[in-house]
Amino acid sequence: MSQQPRHRAADHSRHKASHRADNPAPKHVKAPGADPRNQANPAAQHTGANPYLDSKEGAAQTGYRAPAPNPVLSSDAPIGHTAHGFKPVREVGGGKHKISKQKRNRAILVIVLIFAAIGGMAALAWFNRNVTFNLNGQEATVKVGTTIDQLMRDKGLSYAPGDLLSVKGDVLEQGAGNAYSAKLGDQDMAPQEAGSYRIQGGEDLTLVDGTDTTEEYDSQIVEEQPKLVMEGAWGSVSYVKQWGKVGQIEMRTGKRSGETAQGDVKQEVQNCIIAARMVEPANGEKLVALTFDDGPSEYTQQYLDILKRYDAKATFFNLGDNIANYPDTAKAIVDAGMQLASHTQTHQQLPLLGAEKLQQELTATFTEIDKATGVKTTVIRPPYGDFKQRTWIESGGLMSLSVLWTQDTLDWKRPGASTIVDNALAGIGPGSIILMHDGGGNREQDVQALPTIIERLQADGYKLVTVDELLASDPNVPQDIASGNATLPEGCVWPTELGDA
Repeated sequence: MSQQPRHRAADHSRHKASHRADNPAPKHVKAPGADPRNQANPAAQHTGANPYLDSKEGAAQTGYRAPAPNPVLSSDAPIGHTAHGFKPVREVGGGKHKISKQKRNRAILVIVLIFAAIGGMAALAWFNRNVTFNLNGQEATVKVGTTIDQLMRDKGLSYAPGDLLSVKGDVLEQGAGNAYSAKLGDQDMAPQEAGSYRIQGGEDLTLVDGTDTTEEYDSQIVEEQPKLVMEGAWGSVSYVKQWGKVGQIEMRTGKRSGETAQGDVKQEVQNCIIAARMVEPANGEKLVALTFDDGPSEYTQQYLDILKRYDAKATFFNLGDNIANYPDTAKAIVDAGMQLASHTQTHQQLPLLGAEKLQQELTATFTEIDKATGVKTTVIRPPYGDFKQRTWIESGGLMSLSVLWTQDTLDWKRPGASTIVDNALAGIGPGSIILMHDGGGNREQDVQALPTIIERLQADGYKLVTVDELLASDPNVPQDIASGNATLPEGCVWPTELGDA
């Protein structure tokens, strides 16, 4: 039975070959879109065959006998045609190739899992390793990442806690402060920092008793006004060395105690400092300032002529009322290169006036000087030389410099020209300021004495300069003060209270 299919297949092959030799098959043109599965069976190309019969009927008409079905194959299994019969065709991607790929993927997954497990165990070991560090000067060992609180529990450490204090510093509750204090190296650790710190190894850690803490509180920012402070007991000049600035202070009210106390300083208050000093030209330079009060008057031009003759400079402290009467003379003083400053408006004793009238005296004179000459000044010579610490407060910051004297000629007494000269030169030295008058009465003796005073000073090597030039020679005097027109800077305030020196 097994040989019969091969014999019949061989006869069928010889029959097909003989038939093709006797009847060559015509060439067929495939119709567009034709499906080869719907074409007539090729076996039906024999003469007389019905081209529309299926393959089994065509084979019967040609005498072809199909081999017996392969019992191994199921009726719906894919088949293929070979010279010796039919056999299954391997599906794409199936079979041994598919099985091999699945095995390879499983092997890779296993390897990855193994390495992940190894890495996880290594990481676990790393993060749970023991480290050493110095604790209060001795070596200690803990698990890496241990907190200070854990350290204290594990080592059985105990420190005395601080107390809870009120905003004024009174003890509200003993032992309710910080549990311990910590220092890392040379740096103190804040309680919050110490509480979250984790030991990494190699540290130098110091633990000691806890510190006190302050109760919770409400706070508000309040302003602290500057005070006026005098620096120096007396001097030929007094000036604003430092302008005042408002400070800001935090005031705290305890939530538990109800107490109120000063907290942090948000901005330091800056007191106004009035410095009183003798003028000291740098390197002992022989500079002297001639000064004249109570003008301008009918004598003033004679003074200007004498000064010009000797190429000398001087400072004129004019009264505001007199400037109003002699505006041209006031202008001539400035045009001659002299310094013009205030001797107040009406020559009143300033400490007796009160703040409002005092400020009117200052403002009126400064206005008259500016109107007559265009000069803006904040320099005065107080009448009678009377200007106290309280007077500075009441000036309201309108002035920057008060000029007194070191040599008083007493010329107002009219003691004679020679006496005026002697008084002017007595005790003279670098930085001296000589007081004379060009108004306020008969000044004939001053006009007579002035040339002699200048000649003798120049012969002794002195140079006669204005007050602002004299101040500029002293490196201890601020330059804005030496300029003669310093005013209250922006952002500064004038004090209303006296402070301690």
